[in-house]
Amino acid sequence: MRISSFHDLNGERKNQILVVVDRAGRPLGLASRQQCHSGTGKPHLAFMALILDKGGNIVLTRRSKGKSLWGGFWDGSVVSHVLPGETPEKAAQRRGREEMGVDIKFTDIGAFYYFAKFKDGAENEFCHVLLGKSDIEIQPNPVEIEDTKKILPADLRKDIQKNPDSYTPWLKLAFEKINIKPV
Repeated sequence: MRISSFHDLNGERKNQILVVVDRAGRPLGLASRQQCHSGTGKPHLAFMALILDKGGNIVLTRRSKGKSLWGGFWDGSVVSHVLPGETPEKAAQRRGREEMGVDIKFTDIGAFYYFAKFKDGAENEFCHVLLGKSDIEIQPNPVEIEDTKKILPADLRKDIQKNPDSYTPWLKLAFEKINIKPV
């Protein structure tokens, strides 16, 4: 994988400050990333952004095995947290640069709350789903991403049903709860 000047190669930051929310996504305060993901965690703002190419394919990423949660699972194009003072769109644009080496504008198409336990940690998130379109060559961040592939939304739905244990819980839920289709 090529390194982009946009990439943030620092990996997960346990002390990063996240926005704690209720199950409807209303801000309640702040907590560290570690507090938000340890045990059953604290509900916090997150997002999953999908990059679509001109053919309507979604760019999927396989999470690095070094990730603390769901390492090695297939996921959306860009996945992270909304930081204090950010909108989901700005957070996705920031992480698009840091994770994929591209500067893309994303549109928020919906959100949902979910909880998913993983070993000694958990995802406890109000997750925004965003779409962006780009034909720019992606440059995956090797600290964050192990592999990428492109797939049509209809084919991804079928593969999620056939191989559910290969995908992150939030990707599966996004396809259940949000009408994801090429823009």
